[in-house]
Amino acid sequence: MDTSDRGSAHIYLIASRDYLVTCDICDAIIDYDPSAEISVQQGHKVALSVLAGYQRIAVAFVEAGTELVARLKIDRRVQSRGGRLVLMGSMAENELDARSPRLRWPVLARPVSTRMILAHLPPRNHGAGNQTGFPGLVS
Repeated sequence: MDTSDRGSAHIYLIASRDYLVTCDICDAIIDYDPSAEISVQQGHKVALSVLAGYQRIAVAFVEAGTELVARLKIDRRVQSRGGRLVLMGSMAENELDARSPRLRWPVLARPVSTRMILAHLPPRNHGAGNQTGFPGLVS
């Protein structure tokens, strides 16, 4: 798979084991930005490997808490590509509920709504489109 940047399409990474939330995020992104490229990964190490292949990224939705983000330096890797990190999953939700002072990133807390997902996406790029002519998921 060629993970070099394709045109000016926004690139999204989703690292999650929650099938329904992942589907909701994908649906919201594609409805909002049909030319978006989305990479869905279940494991963090594979997701970070895929992320390393991109020069830029719009948003990374990652199922992780603060400890995992710090250990894997997920925030630095996403930010170095100009992207925004959004945490999700039980660990992040627990930190949000506890108002943890270590939590420095937004959390996509369940139940997830389209409006909540859209709040984390960059402004639309009306002229964007990927070079393959096939918007959507990248495996």
